[in-house]
Amino acid sequence: MAALLAVAAVPSTATTIHRSTLSDGTHAVLDASLDLYLEATPRRGQGWLAFAREHCGTAEFVEDIQRASGRDRLLVGVRYRIPFALLTSSRQLEVIAHVFAEDRGVATGWQHRVGQHGATAPESLWRISEWFTGRGDNYKALREANALSDEQVDPQQVVLVPARLLRPALRQVLPEESAYHLRYAEDGSGEYAGYRLKPREALYSSVVVRFTGLVFAEDVNQLAAEIASRSGIGDVTDIPVGYEVKIPFEVLMPEFLPAGHPARREYETNLIASARYSNRVEAEKLRGVTIIVDSGHGGQDVGASIRGVWESVYAYDIAQRIRKVLEETTAARVFSTTRDESLGGIPDRDRLEYSRGHRVLTTPEYPISDSTTGVNLRWYLANSIFRKTVSTGGDADRVVFLSVHADSLHSSIRGAMAYIPGSAYRGGSYGKSGPVYASTREVLERPTVSFSRRQLVKSEGLSRQMANELMAAFEKAGLEVHPDKPVRDRIVRSRRRAWVPAVLRYNEVPAQLLLEVCNLNNDEDRQLLQTREYRQRVAEVVVEGVLAYYDSDDDSRGPVAP
Repeated sequence: MAALLAVAAVPSTATTIHRSTLSDGTHAVLDASLDLYLEATPRRGQGWLAFAREHCGTAEFVEDIQRASGRDRLLVGVRYRIPFALLTSSRQLEVIAHVFAEDRGVATGWQHRVGQHGATAPESLWRISEWFTGRGDNYKALREANALSDEQVDPQQVVLVPARLLRPALRQVLPEESAYHLRYAEDGSGEYAGYRLKPREALYSSVVVRFTGLVFAEDVNQLAAEIASRSGIGDVTDIPVGYEVKIPFEVLMPEFLPAGHPARREYETNLIASARYSNRVEAEKLRGVTIIVDSGHGGQDVGASIRGVWESVYAYDIAQRIRKVLEETTAARVFSTTRDESLGGIPDRDRLEYSRGHRVLTTPEYPISDSTTGVNLRWYLANSIFRKTVSTGGDADRVVFLSVHADSLHSSIRGAMAYIPGSAYRGGSYGKSGPVYASTREVLERPTVSFSRRQLVKSEGLSRQMANELMAAFEKAGLEVHPDKPVRDRIVRSRRRAWVPAVLRYNEVPAQLLLEVCNLNNDEDRQLLQTREYRQRVAEVVVEGVLAYYDSDDDSRGPVAP
């Protein structure tokens, strides 16, 4: 739409308590409602798409700008409000620098001084968390990091926002000692990021796993050898501290690429888009919540098998324990996607017996003889449960899908990880055909599924929030968590091949995740998994994470009244 000449201003719904003029004539604004935004006027001849791209980096947010500004027409001379969360990283940095001039980055994160604009603007941890992390629900992590008893903060108090929670725009400008400080350069083989190893860091875990997203042993070892060769390293076990390692651009995760790189811009745009969605539903003791618990692999598909430990058997045991904890201590309605009658109930022993008796609980049930069919029937079943829940008056945002697994990664990696459905790795319509599918009721109910862009982005946002709560619960309980990036939006294999696991990719449940409770290739993790105490604690912690996601009081757990 072409811009038209006008001189009016956007009506303000709240008193402005601070307005700064940026170098290009736009305005950074904080109003009395503590809404943070940019005010910008379109140039003559500029349309909505170009206006949105200029300030947000994408045309996707046109409707959001229109709603925030209260106008459908783009008019020259009119100031339009662009919410802070939609701005590009560079714009966000400018706004923060002008509105909160007393803030600064430190080694451990971002220090925000409360009340810089007077007592007329009382701040809360929720609002601070919204500004600096993109999610108000991160306020609990801020409360813990600052040893606060509640959400209230005092004027002139300094609140630390931990580096791991910061928006990408702020995280990239922290002092060198708090960041990885990559140096970008080019040699005869192309562009690379240079990283200098610190004491006790290894090429496998501190470079390949951290910066490329690869976690599987074969992939990690192969790329480590390539990086060593390019970097002039003869012995990967004897690399001097401070030695610069060259990481090819094509294998870097997008968040580690230089600011402004197209892949990084796309990544940050997706983060911003998904961060707009957070769970606003509260459910005491998960009342009204439906939880679908899936146990990975099973039947003829044992999953990872390391030194006689079958992933399928131990994941099933944990899934059963999660169900039992939910049924005994919450009011949630719980469904399982699979059953293994040969294993019986929850065994009171450490080492578990082998079993191939796993079935998917579709109609009719499917004895898992083919792993791909077993996975596909799981998401068909989950979608059927979800649709029936919603069609009978249930709230779509009160449905959760959890798939339990145990990973088989490089042996240097320990701890839990969660995979969520990255919106950039989903899309289109999906459907399966064949004799098994043609005879399954849940498939016949809706043979194909498809998703709108909004559904995919919302699912990524809600799933990320839930996964963060689960990982926080693991850390709080003292259980190992993957040290670098425990929540991931895709699996990366063979350098740059990335995808979302099928049980999530085709799943209609908005809040969903695949939980890898530990790494079977790591001796300590594998030994822990073979103890009933550990498996029971994992089940309890998973439930604590779901309770936190629905803002339910963990201390209220106990027998549920009818």
